[in-house]
Amino acid sequence: MKTILITGVGGFAGSHLAGFLVQQHPELSLHGIVRDAEKIENIRPFVDHIQLHPCDIVDFQSVFRVMKEVKPDIIFHLAGQAFVPSSFERTAETFSINVIGAINIFEAVKACDIAPRILITTSGEIYGETEGLPLHTETTVPRPVNPYAASKTSIDYIAQTYRSYDGLDIVIVRPFNHTGPRQKPSFVCSSLAHQIAAITRQKREPVLHVGNIKARRDFTDVRDVVRGYWMASQTHDKDYFVFNICSGNVFSIEEIIHLFEEISGTKFSLDVEKKRLRGYDIQLLAGEAALLRKKTGWQPAIPFRQTLTDLLAYWMGKEE
Repeated sequence: MKTILITGVGGFAGSHLAGFLVQQHPELSLHGIVRDAEKIENIRPFVDHIQLHPCDIVDFQSVFRVMKEVKPDIIFHLAGQAFVPSSFERTAETFSINVIGAINIFEAVKACDIAPRILITTSGEIYGETEGLPLHTETTVPRPVNPYAASKTSIDYIAQTYRSYDGLDIVIVRPFNHTGPRQKPSFVCSSLAHQIAAITRQKREPVLHVGNIKARRDFTDVRDVVRGYWMASQTHDKDYFVFNICSGNVFSIEEIIHLFEEISGTKFSLDVEKKRLRGYDIQLLAGEAALLRKKTGWQPAIPFRQTLTDLLAYWMGKEE
């Protein structure tokens, strides 16, 4: 029986990966790292199938204790600070969590003298602006334009160093924008769905508070993304170990609002708030996932309209 360890198992992507593995691979022994064992709302429906380990990933001794106890065959390192605006407000904390946290994983593996497959999630954000064709591929030189992207670029390169010089079995995935149920309302699609649910429940005026609605992103359903994580973790080609995960479906925020109008049957007015406008915002971020498709057969399966429908249903089901 293979043992799986997921860092950030209670978070957005982590909880979806855990749910996928519980449903599709019940033969696995599943373990998860959580910062606070009490905050497990996202994994509550299947928490009985996961052995949880309270751990602060920026504390090496904490990580080492978990690694020594679990001795995983595969590690999915999904814990991190993922919100771009927060990386400007708390830059040192972002680098501590995203960079030092991952280094602690690598060093704990070495200290325990184990040889797991380690899947590291960085981000399509590392590439910076997409300037027409061709779209970003794994060979695109990173051009990070914010502290979050810089932290992810750092650990991307550091992971490659540990792979080359320490012989760690590392796979790197670079997911582009993904959304779906359980995403925090600070992220754009979830913010819109959260507002629409509140408008519907409270019968308020149909006004959405937005920022830059012209920005365009390559969006993928989180459930397709975590399936991609699993498939990437099963590859064994020593020459190909970095994979973009994206759908090729590019939408502006304005187009997403129109889709939500169709789904909800409501026409919304927009209130563009200055605090939501970002001078550093990338106008177009899109990628190509041909390598992952070639090596694993992965394809996004969930239409984006269905993703937004499920996201709105999630917020409609929350009592506030």
